[in-house]
Parts: sequence; structure tokens; C-alpha cells
Amino acid sequence: MSLNKYVVAIPSYKRPTTLKNKSLRVLQEHNIDPKRINIFVSDKEQENIYKKELPNNSYNKIIVGEPGIKNIRNFMPKYFKEGQKIFYMDDDISEVFQNFNQNKVPNKLNKNTYDKKYNKLKKIKNLHNFIEEAFSLAKKKKMDNWGVYPVENPYFMKPTTKEPEDFTSTYLSYIIGFMTGVINNRKEEIRTIDDKEDYERSIKYYLKDGGVLRFNNITCRTNCYKEPGGMQVERTKQRIHDSAVYLTKKYPQLCSLNTKKKSGFTEVRLKDKRENNNNNNNNNNNSNYSYSNNINKPETKIIDLSKPSSCKMKIKLKEHKKITMKKPNFLNNLMRQLKKKTKLKEIPKKNLPIRKCGM
Repeated sequence: MSLNKYVVAIPSYKRPTTLKNKSLRVLQEHNIDPKRINIFVSDKEQENIYKKELPNNSYNKIIVGEPGIKNIRNFMPKYFKEGQKIFYMDDDISEVFQNFNQNKVPNKLNKNTYDKKYNKLKKIKNLHNFIEEAFSLAKKKKMDNWGVYPVENPYFMKPTTKEPEDFTSTYLSYIIGFMTGVINNRKEEIRTIDDKEDYERSIKYYLKDGGVLRFNNITCRTNCYKEPGGMQVERTKQRIHDSAVYLTKKYPQLCSLNTKKKSGFTEVRLKDKRENNNNNNNNNNNSNYSYSNNINKPETKIIDLSKPSSCKMKIKLKEHKKITMKKPNFLNNLMRQLKKKTKLKEIPKKNLPIRKCGM
């Protein structure tokens, strides 16, 4: 396949029926050429099972990779050429949605009148066109990784407008692996963990390009953690937790642990906390950040011995506070004048009326 044309890569494990009824069905409904579609399985036995279950005309190839999510994720980019456009898709995608506000597509989002409660998801009309446009915008922004909103919740998504800046972001964000596009870069695609590998890739592409492109108006329907087969066969809460901890230790300035999710699984929060970082403000200017020199180095505090001791410094700060808390002269004068005007005249006791009470 030409580097200018995207290919579809679907990793799947022990669920050919799910693949046939969900992701392959979605691709067929959107008339995506089966010659683009490549299915990756763990071993020869799985290859034979999938070939029996899937119609021959529904895909291009079934490729035997390596068992384990980390291993298959590392295998797929090696299979394709460097620079190849790859559209990765999980095997259990039952629908792709696009978000709209009041069923309209305005030229630009009016923040003064925009109300989230009128957001509504609709089935995307043309998945192929979206994939092409996503790769085109990613190339324009010089970013090799793009993705979609990770949760099927229109309220928190952005509505579609004619201005891409309204619904796309390029700051450090989670590019979920169930539907994502990359310009194949084998170095950045290397995974070192079996879970949270999507977070690892998001971070690596972010560091390489200074951003990752996310379409916050597009999402998918999937049964993550619940669909039988697939990663769930070997996935455990402990392994998920260990992978999350590993990431936060390797990239302490880019991610932190989130252990309060309703699912009970340990998750990861992404945020670039490094100094002089402007990309988290969602400006789309590309900056190539270097992170390798900062990884795993503790922050050092420089003590200037020429400065006074902490006790003396506290005294100075208190004095400074007293000075700054004083009212300006004009306010003091104004208060004096008001007191003079409102002050009651004191009446001598001898002039006070004496009330006589009857017996």
C-alpha cells in the first residue's frame, strides 16, 4: 500500500465473532476498502480460527504477530513501512459518533450562547472522509499522532463547527488506542508496558512533536474492560496499577495517578507541569520539547547563604505586611471627616430631663 494511502490495523485475540459483528461491520457500512484492512492475531492457531470465522472478502490479510498486548502493539509498526499512514482500530468498536449542538454546524462556536446540554451524538456519516481529513490536519500541524475523545459522553465533548480549532486540541492529552491514526514512527511506537500503553505512546509522540492532535467531537462505542476475550483474558487490576505507577515514575512531570475512578481501576492523569510550557494552554504552535535531560532527576533547591536567616526574614515580612496593610492618607482623612460629621454632641447631665414616676 502506498505511503499516501492509509491502512487499517486491527489487533484481535480470541474474539473473531466480536470482530466480525462490530469493527468489520462498521468498516463495511462506511465502504472502507477491505484491501486496506489487516488483522493481527497472536499465533497460527488463532489465524486458522479467524480464517474460518471471517468472510474472505472482509479483509486484506490476517497476520500472525506475537502474544500479549505490548508485544502485538510493538509488532504492528515493525510490519508496516516507516512513514506509513496507519489507522489503528480495536476489534470491538460497534459505532462511531460525531457530536453536534442543536443539530447545527455553525461557522464558529459562539461561547456566549453555547449550552452543553444541547449536545447530541449522531452516527458519523462518512468514516473514510474523517480519517483522510484527520491525517491531513495532523500533517498540517506537523503531528504524527491523532485520536478521538475517549468517552462516549456528548456533554463533555466539543460540538462540530466549520472551524477545526473549536473541537480539536494539541496539548498533552490521552490518545486512546481504540481508534487512532499515526504516521508510522517505529521508535515512538515502542511500548514497555502491557497496560496503559496508550498513555505511553501519547506521551512519546507529544514529546517528539510538541503536541498530539485530538478530535474532541468524535468518539466510539466500545465495551472496554467488559467485552469477553481480548486483553481481558490476561488483564488484572494489579497489572493495570503497576503499569500506571511505572508511567508516573518515568514521566513524573507529565502524569500522575488517579485511583478514584468508579471502575475501580487505577488510571493516569496527563498534564505537562514543566516550566516554560505553553502547549497545555491549547495553543497550536509546535514546540519540540526535550525531556530526556529532565527524566528522573529530583528538583534541587539552591540556598543563598548571603540572605538573612529565616527568623530575620519572617520579621521583615511581618513589618512589610504592616506597612502594606496601612490605609492610604486620603482614606484616613476621609474617615476622620466622616467621624466628625456623625459624632453626637454630648449633653451635660444637669440638662437631662428628669422623669418623675408616680406612686
